[in-house]
Amino acid sequence: MDIYLKKAILHIIDRQSGDPVYSQMELDLTTEYIRDYLTKKIQKLASAQTKTGSLVVGSAFEALASQAQNDFVQVSEQLVARWYDVYSQSEDAPSADVFVVLYELDTKMQLAFLKVNYNDGFTHFVDSSESGLNNQLIINRAILAGKSQKADEGITLDLTDMVYELIEKKYTFSGEKNFYFSTRVIESQPIPSLEENVKVIKKVAEKIGKKFEAASHDVVADVKDAVYEAIEENGQLEVKEVAQKVFKDNITAQMAFEEEVVEKGFVNQAPLLREVKEITEKKYSKQKLKLSNGIELIVPLDVYRDPNLIEFTNNPDGTISVMIKNVEDVINRL
Repeated sequence: MDIYLKKAILHIIDRQSGDPVYSQMELDLTTEYIRDYLTKKIQKLASAQTKTGSLVVGSAFEALASQAQNDFVQVSEQLVARWYDVYSQSEDAPSADVFVVLYELDTKMQLAFLKVNYNDGFTHFVDSSESGLNNQLIINRAILAGKSQKADEGITLDLTDMVYELIEKKYTFSGEKNFYFSTRVIESQPIPSLEENVKVIKKVAEKIGKKFEAASHDVVADVKDAVYEAIEENGQLEVKEVAQKVFKDNITAQMAFEEEVVEKGFVNQAPLLREVKEITEKKYSKQKLKLSNGIELIVPLDVYRDPNLIEFTNNPDGTISVMIKNVEDVINRL
């Protein structure tokens, strides 16, 4: 996707020193590394963990965001202040920098709110005295993650229709870990992320499979296969399609599965963005097996489905034998 940055600003959230340090000036977008850093952070907000939704018209966050183009610096401060009013109540939410960015995507104006947590990093410090230069190793506790890593939390918002994409984390509030960004900052109920939907599918499929005496590893493999094929073919997950692929001709199991996944929170999503689709296909194209004897295997799904290459045998004593076949070469990598 082609992102054209218009305005950006950085606000500092140091939990140790108290209130945020609000910048009164925008970042210089003529600087290449700043443009590159912000662009990558925006792009990486689209992932399998991304939730989607629409802001409620007239809500506090929507009202502020709608004014971002008119008074960017002031609105950015107000957005961060609203977020920090909630964030500061957490017992374990870390210090961070917050970037607010106005940008254009496919001719539509967008607003991004990106929170990047601090990391510890080591660097040198040169001191001088009467005795001479003294090079020291020091810890910098406010190092930001590189451009290749996604923001720890953030939201991108289409200012034309107020549709958003959200990455949020759970932090501790009054002794309990909870999501706070959706419920208390933007006050919106997002559609579950792809990752959340897949977790529901896997958990329910294992439960239904157990009722019908299906091997757990086969059910999980069928789920991965169904997720991979559905996303590859249609770009989205459909409960009925997954049910048919996992439970095949067992109509009773399919109906029980479809009913329970909805009860557990599965919500059909819009087709995935190209970037998310590519990441997801890669993730679900392999079956990861951890055997009770400590052996771990990563098996491509097409290999897992071929009995000429790998075979699972249920033994009379209840154990399972795994046989890997027709291997031409073994490469041992350090």
